[in-house]
Amino acid sequence: MVSLRPLVLAVAAACLSQPLCAAESLEVVTVTGPSGSFAALEEMGSVTRVDGESAREATGPGGNSPSKVIENTPSVNFQSADAYGLTEVGFHETLKIRGVGQTGPASSRNINDLPVTGNPGGSKGILDMENVAEVSLYRGAAPVDKALGFSNLPGKINLRTLAPLDEARTDYHLPVGSDAFRRVFLRQDFGKHGLASGFLSGSYAEGDKWKGDGGLERTNLTGGLRLDGGRAWQAEVYAGYNEDARHTYRFFDYATVSNFANLKRDWGREASKADYFDYNRQDFTDRFLFATLSGRLAPGLRLSVKPYLLDESGHYWFSSINKTEPAKSRVIDWMIDHDIKGAVTELDWQVGAMAQLKAGLWLHSQQPPGPPVTQRKYRATADGLVFDGWSVLADHERHRIVSPYASLFASFGRVDVEVGLRYVDLRLGALTAYNHSGAAAQLSDPDAARAAGGVNAMASAEAKTLDAWLPFVGLNWCLDRQTSVLAHAGRTYGLDVNLFPYYYAQQASFAAKGVSFQSLWDRLELETADNLDLGIRHARKGWHAGATAFYAIHQNKQSTVYDPVTDARYPWNVADATRYGVELEGGVELMPSLSLLGNYSWNRFRYDQDLALSATATIPTEGKQVVDTPEHMLKLGARYRLDRWTFGADARYIGARYGDVLNEERIAGVTLVDAMAQYRLSKAAVLTLDVRNLFDREYIGPVNAADDAIANFTAALNGVTGNGSSYQYGAPRAVFLGLSGQF
Repeated sequence: MVSLRPLVLAVAAACLSQPLCAAESLEVVTVTGPSGSFAALEEMGSVTRVDGESAREATGPGGNSPSKVIENTPSVNFQSADAYGLTEVGFHETLKIRGVGQTGPASSRNINDLPVTGNPGGSKGILDMENVAEVSLYRGAAPVDKALGFSNLPGKINLRTLAPLDEARTDYHLPVGSDAFRRVFLRQDFGKHGLASGFLSGSYAEGDKWKGDGGLERTNLTGGLRLDGGRAWQAEVYAGYNEDARHTYRFFDYATVSNFANLKRDWGREASKADYFDYNRQDFTDRFLFATLSGRLAPGLRLSVKPYLLDESGHYWFSSINKTEPAKSRVIDWMIDHDIKGAVTELDWQVGAMAQLKAGLWLHSQQPPGPPVTQRKYRATADGLVFDGWSVLADHERHRIVSPYASLFASFGRVDVEVGLRYVDLRLGALTAYNHSGAAAQLSDPDAARAAGGVNAMASAEAKTLDAWLPFVGLNWCLDRQTSVLAHAGRTYGLDVNLFPYYYAQQASFAAKGVSFQSLWDRLELETADNLDLGIRHARKGWHAGATAFYAIHQNKQSTVYDPVTDARYPWNVADATRYGVELEGGVELMPSLSLLGNYSWNRFRYDQDLALSATATIPTEGKQVVDTPEHMLKLGARYRLDRWTFGADARYIGARYGDVLNEERIAGVTLVDAMAQYRLSKAAVLTLDVRNLFDREYIGPVNAADDAIANFTAALNGVTGNGSSYQYGAPRAVFLGLSGQF
C-alpha cells in the first residue's frame, strides 16, 4: 500500500495551488512540483501518485513491475501468476483499470510521458523501480498531453525516472527468497561536475517457478545524463539494455481450474510432447533511449523536444494444444523483431500569472507485431522439435501516428479550468499475407518462405487510416482551504488488431464464402469512450478523504459477432457498452507512528445489447458484466513505525468476477494479505522481511479472455474456432529477505 504522504499531496494539491486558497497552506502536506498556479495542472484528471520509496516497497523483490506498484490503488484489478507481477497471459497484460484493459500493440505504461514501451514483447519492465522517482496512474480521461500511446482506453500508468543526483551516492538492493529467487541491484550516482551529472545502474535477477520446471532470468543496464544550463536550458538523456527470459505458467479451461487439486499442475516434462515446459517460454532483448531537451525562448515561453527509441528482438514460444485431436497439437515460435521511435515537441507559454497555453505535436512510428506476422510451427517428436510449416506468414508496413494537441489552463480565483483538444491520425500499415502451403511449408527462413509461397491476395490489405478527436475539459473548484470539487470529461480511444490472426487461422472458410480480408479490414474502427468524472476531496492535518463518481459510454467496442453481410463471424467494432461506478479513498494518521489507508471501488461495466452469434441466434449479453471485471474491490493498508522498526500490512479484496460474457464462469472473490517488517540499522543498511499472500490463499488469478468470451468455447489455437477463456492460479505464499541502503 502506498504511503500516506503522496496520497494526501495528490488530494490537496488542487486547493493549495490556487491563489485565494493558498493564503494559508495546509500543514499536513508539502507541495512539490511546478510553482504558482500550475501545481494543480496534473491533478485535473483522476490520478493517484506513488512516490519512489513507496513504489519500491509495493513492487517487492521483483523490482520492475509498475502494475504491482498500483495494484492497491482504486479501481485496479491486477492479477499475476507469480509473486513479482511479471507474468502475462496470452501475450497481454493482466491489468484492468475500471474494468478496461489495454488494447492493441500498446503498453499500459509510459516513461516520462512517452510511449517508449509496446506490446507484444518484453519491454514492459525495462526500468528497475530503484530508477523511478514517481509512478502515476490516470484513470479514465487525462489532460491531452498525458496518456499518449497507441491506445489510452483504460487510462495510463506513467513512470517518472529518478534523475541523476547532484551529490555522489551509491544505492543497492539485495533481496533473496522463495523458489531460489535472488536479485542484485546497484546504482552509482557520480554527482554534479560543472553542467553535468549522471548515473549508471545494473541489476540481475533469477529464480525458479513456484510450480513445475523453468524459471526467470533478467539482466538490466541503465544510464542517465543530465546537463543543467540553468533557467536557459536543460537536457536529460536515458539509455539502457534489458534481457528478459522466463518460462510461462500453464493455463487451463474453467472446469480444470475450478478443481484446486490441479493447483500444482503445470507444463509437462517430456520433450517428445507438445506440452513440454521448455516449449512455453519467452525471451527478449531490448535496447532503449529517451530524452528531454528544453530551452527558454523568451520570458514565459519554453520549447521542449522529447525523442524516444526502442529496439526489441525475441521469441514467444507456446504450446498450441488441440484437445479434441491431440495429434494436431503443435509448438509455435512467434518471432518478434521490431522497433518503436517517435518524439513529442511542445511549446509552453505562461500567459500572465494565471494562465498557461500549451501546443504540441506527437509523432510516432511502430513496427509490427501486432498483429503477428511470422509464427513458425513445429511438431514435437522423440527426436525433438521438427519444423512443420507456418502458423502465420505475412509482412506488415509500419504503423504511424501524427497527433497535434493544444490546451489552455487558467485560474479564476477559486476555480482552475483546463480545456484541451488532441487529434489522432493513426495509419495502420499495409498487411501482405503469403501462401504458407506447398514449397513455403518446407522453408523455415521467413524471407525464403515468402518468396516461395507468393502473395495471398485474399488475406492481404492495404494501409488504413483511422482518426479521432480527443477533447478534455477539467475543473477544480476550491470551496475552502481544505475542500475542493473536481470535474473532468474527455474521450479515450483504443484499437484491437486481432482481426488478422482470426482471419488467417480460418482463411479457407472465409475464402469459400468469397470474403476477403480487405473487406473486413475496411470496417475496422477505433473504439472510443466518453468519460465523465465528478469528485470531492477534503484534507486536514492528519487525515484526508475523497470520493469520485465516474461514467463512461463505449462506442465501437470490438466483439466477435456474426455479420449478415458476409455471412461470417469475426472481430468487429460494432458493440456499445456503459460503465459507471464510485471510488472512495481515505487516509488517517492515528498517531505520528501509525497511519492507515484505504479505498473502495464499485464498478458496473455492461454491454448495451445482445451480440449476434449467427443468422438466427444471438448471445444474451445485454446487461451482463464485462469479463474479468469485479463489481466490488476493497483495499486497506497500515504502517506502524517504532524507532528503527517499520511494520506494515496490506489487504485487498477482489470481488467475484466472470471469465465469460454470459457470466456463467464465475470466479469467486478473494482476500489477499501481504505483510512486511523493516529494521533500519543505518542509512547504509536496511533489512526487510516481505511476505506475499501471507495466509497462503488458493485462488484463480489471471484470466486470458476477450471481453466477449463465450463459455465452453475452445481458444482459437491451431485453427480451432472460438473465443473462450483460459485461466491461471495465483501465486502461493512467498517469503523474501532483503538488504538495501545508500551511502
